Amino acid sequence: MKKCFIILTVFSLVLILAAGTAFAAGFRVPEAGAKAMGMANAFVGQADDPSAVQLNPAGITQLDGNTIMFGGTYIKTANEYTSTVGTTSDAEDKSFYPPFFFYTNHLGEGNAWLGLGITSPFGLGTEWRVPSFEFIATKTSLELVKVNPTIAYKASDTVSLAFGVDYYDALEALFENEAMLPGPTPAYQQLLGDGDSYGFNIGALVDLSDEVKLGFTYRTGTTLDISGKLDITIDATGTSAPTYPVNATVDVDLPATAALALSYQPDSTWTLNVDLDWTGWSAYKELNIKSASSGATLLLVPKNYDDTIAYRVGGEYVVSDTWALRGGFLIDSSPIPENTYDPRLPDGDRWGVSFGAGYDGDAWDLDLAYMYVKVKEENIDNAITDSFTLGQTVDGKYEGSVNLVGVSLTRAF
Repeated sequence: MKKCFIILTVFSLVLILAAGTAFAAGFRVPEAGAKAMGMANAFVGQADDPSAVQLNPAGITQLDGNTIMFGGTYIKTANEYTSTVGTTSDAEDKSFYPPFFFYTNHLGEGNAWLGLGITSPFGLGTEWRVPSFEFIATKTSLELVKVNPTIAYKASDTVSLAFGVDYYDALEALFENEAMLPGPTPAYQQLLGDGDSYGFNIGALVDLSDEVKLGFTYRTGTTLDISGKLDITIDATGTSAPTYPVNATVDVDLPATAALALSYQPDSTWTLNVDLDWTGWSAYKELNIKSASSGATLLLVPKNYDDTIAYRVGGEYVVSDTWALRGGFLIDSSPIPENTYDPRLPDGDRWGVSFGAGYDGDAWDLDLAYMYVKVKEENIDNAITDSFTLGQTVDGKYEGSVNLVGVSLTRAF
């Protein structure tokens, strides 16, 4: 009874926190556990804690009995824009707190395991007050929660396989920008909606030898069918423009992801990991806002993203029976081509470094991690303009950085 109470309490708390969470600059948020984050998320081949439900579900066959993990990641973003005439502006300071929860259960003495994960794997949140492109973008937010039940099976002493279902719930999708109506009449435009979708995932973990493991995982892409209202509010009166608001829909394509990894443990103290992490961003072709009643396009924004591969390396050194130290490094490329770059998602090629530590307690295990990500400078010169024929552009220089702090608690029953 006490075990069930702890699980249900933590489960409910994570759902409450997730419902109020907005997300960091960037569309994909891979952080799902402080142990993995301390190794730059190079963890698919190791996958030996409950966060394996997200990172490689086949890894939960390494866990005995029942285990829970919960925690979160503090994400602090900084984005800077310099216009073509040299004026510098910063995006609004944003802090985000995406939580996570994992539960695993070895079913008796057999070869099957069950797992459950609640995470926030995709999302974004930016807010600009830049006069030179305020009619293109001011505020963008996507609040999303994923619930992922999974089952894993130990097919042999050296091979484990897993299959899971991903349910995505977009609690809120928000797109805002200034507007100009005939007159001229200053206003602002807002699309606010929600939606959901499903996908599935598979995982595999193979012991190539006593020292080397091979990990693989794949998650399907999916399309969030967002339904809501498109409104244009007149600044002077605070009321909607004639014929507004209107019911609207927009499809948000979430990319498929896959990872292939090797984990090398030469002895009981050292573990070294290398991951190749692919994201199928080419599925994100456009942002097409349509009338819910007629299906007519109200606003069409081309995206045409490119697929990317992130390179992650990480390692762990077990100092004693209770302490372990970790570190990692990553290189990732931007999926956004210059000709569709806009400030709603100011991304760029990036590198990151991480550090972490783990404490193995009698009842609870504590993991802590810090990561710094530098987004390289992007000089943009494209043809994107506002939809109100005011001549605004997004041309200029963009750069940014992200600081992340992760904490997780794990307990076995």
